[in-house]
Amino acid sequence: MTAVVAALGLALVAVPATVPAANADVNACGLGETCDGVLSGPLGDSTFKIKMPENFNGTVLLNSKQYSASVPIPAGLAVPLGYADSAYYSPVTIPGLGAGYAANGVATVVPEGAPELESALLNQGYALAGTGLARQGWAVAEGVEAGENLIKYINGGGIKGVKQILAWGNSMGAETTQALIQNNPGKIAGSLPACMASTEFFGETYMTALYTWKTLIDPSVQGYNYAPGQAGYAQAMGDLQKILTTIGAVASGQATVSSAGYPIALANLLGGLMAGLPTVSPTYDGVTVNPAVATLGTAGAIAGGYSPLSSGQSAAAAMLQNVGGIIGTGITLQLDLEGRARAIGSIPANEGAAYVGNVGVNYSKLLSPEQRGEFADTFATAGPGVLDAMLAALAAGERVEANPVAAKVVAGLPSASAVYNNKPTVALAGTYDLRVPGVTGDFVEGMAKSKKGKKAAKKGMLKAVAYYSVPPADGWTSFEPGAKSPSAALSALKLGGSGVGSCPFTTDQTVAAVKVLAALAKADSAKGVTAAKRLGYKVPGINRDRQYRPLPPKDPAATVG
Repeated sequence: MTAVVAALGLALVAVPATVPAANADVNACGLGETCDGVLSGPLGDSTFKIKMPENFNGTVLLNSKQYSASVPIPAGLAVPLGYADSAYYSPVTIPGLGAGYAANGVATVVPEGAPELESALLNQGYALAGTGLARQGWAVAEGVEAGENLIKYINGGGIKGVKQILAWGNSMGAETTQALIQNNPGKIAGSLPACMASTEFFGETYMTALYTWKTLIDPSVQGYNYAPGQAGYAQAMGDLQKILTTIGAVASGQATVSSAGYPIALANLLGGLMAGLPTVSPTYDGVTVNPAVATLGTAGAIAGGYSPLSSGQSAAAAMLQNVGGIIGTGITLQLDLEGRARAIGSIPANEGAAYVGNVGVNYSKLLSPEQRGEFADTFATAGPGVLDAMLAALAAGERVEANPVAAKVVAGLPSASAVYNNKPTVALAGTYDLRVPGVTGDFVEGMAKSKKGKKAAKKGMLKAVAYYSVPPADGWTSFEPGAKSPSAALSALKLGGSGVGSCPFTTDQTVAAVKVLAALAKADSAKGVTAAKRLGYKVPGINRDRQYRPLPPKDPAATVG
């Protein structure tokens, strides 16, 4: 059943429509109930939802919501971006544009796309709670306020029998989770940040990918320094339309060379490599070639229109999907953050509001020697000197100078710092996540190197650990019999949801991470900490090399000078 409630002392109060006899407190969400309502704070109203198990174990899992676009997205763009199938978006009519999808304020108790996870955790006795956001877009401040309000509600009688609250979230929700526990260490027993993202990392990654597109593929793309208001919105939607259309045309073989004269797939591959994006995707494993090569030979497969025909071609196809994902999210995030910078920093309409620049960046240095060696033959398929020509064009291209006011505003937005506060932290990352697992690696390593982290480590009591999901070792790209290209559905099925894609974790992996977090919260000895961490490595699809450290994110600033 659904019981509608609201914040005790925070907003309008309405008791559950029906309360089980076992629930002595009429204001509490009863066993087996779903309760929702609205909480109010200085930053606005946010929805919340609570789902109670039939048998409560005393632990509440508080989910912080991940990123959603702050502007409505036309239907023709929302479908390929996946927004049309997302619970975070609802159908709307956009004036002058027609059908579209806009982010809603719906609260979710588990990260998006994980219905099996919800039932698995409820069956183990966890109470699940989560909030919506007072505003969409990059909203860590709003997420922290919403979380604090929900904690106050829960501790004020919203849930009976609470022993501890554990916080978790994906993507922006992971950043919110860490900021929330840093602000409220006495109210949260531990945290589980998954596929961490930050404005700094995303801004740099987006700039590298977008600058490559603007220079080598489509100079008409705006990408940054969007105009204020509706004019900027029109520019951003136009950029999305151009880029998604081009990616689709390249993937279908309808486009090969850009208006700037460069091979689109290889220019895009170069941009993704320099940005540090993975060379595999949920469809392309970067290794498997079309079975037609074995029966027809390479020449026959080429003539027949089969793909991919080489590991390099597979990687290039994967990079089309990955860059599309980064730019698809990045454009709306760029528009949102530039708008916030304009509002907070009073930036005039005639000035740009880019918060990340690339003046002085040496793009040749962003392409590592290892990447050059691995993909030399792939770039050579377009002819001798093509890679050098593209790098020369990037070196000579028109650079973007960050607006110092915008940079200061965005840097000043609430965020999480890699400081250990003696609270358990269990981080999850996919080995080939678009968000680059190095972000998670940097964060957990930073916690370990902090003053309290070093002190805890010496005693064997460092309760911080990162787990990395991995894909099948034998590849996952799959084909229907006689198909010209891979089957996305069959490939995803073989991949099994682990290691590749956006926050790629199986239900078992996430449940295990929750168990580790709960065990670390209880551990009072070095032996107990070690035993708790060991639980996470026993799950299928988790990298068991405890010394594994993903490559750090690319650092464009380090190439300047």
